[in-house]
Amino acid sequence: MANQWLRGAMVLGLCLAATAAVGGQTIKYIDGVFVAPRAGTPIELIAYAEANARGILKMQHGTLDDAPLVHEVVSVLVSLPHWVPRNPLVTTTHAFREEQAERRTLRIAVNKLNVYALGVRIADLESRDKIDSLLKSVRASYDNPGYAFIVIEAEGGYQRFFPIRLTPLEK
Repeated sequence: MANQWLRGAMVLGLCLAATAAVGGQTIKYIDGVFVAPRAGTPIELIAYAEANARGILKMQHGTLDDAPLVHEVVSVLVSLPHWVPRNPLVTTTHAFREEQAERRTLRIAVNKLNVYALGVRIADLESRDKIDSLLKSVRASYDNPGYAFIVIEAEGGYQRFFPIRLTPLEK
């Protein structure tokens, strides 16, 4: 399992390296938040939501339709200065309407790649069986799809929630 995470981080690092490490230079990563699915190339997460004082999410950039469908997540790269990853959560679209929507907070492991690029491992999203169990626990369905939100935080507690769709598009 650790080898798969390391392999995913390596693939993500190799795909996103903007300059080669030459003569003691550190690798420069492209700024952004990226997710590496088990099959395929890393995907940049462009849409994000923010939570109001009551905890209800609201999309601030893009829509939920911009969230990629990912069946299993190998790793996440957060490469934004002054932003750090926090515990991601799994919930449904009810989180955009109700403060009492079912949510599950996930644990992460963070690996510092350079001055501000961080590799993130989310063990609960690496196996489809665990993902299906999480989706069942938050009562996700095709009419109320389930999402994992990669949460990043700036100084002062300002948070952004980047969605990844976990519920398949078809029945």
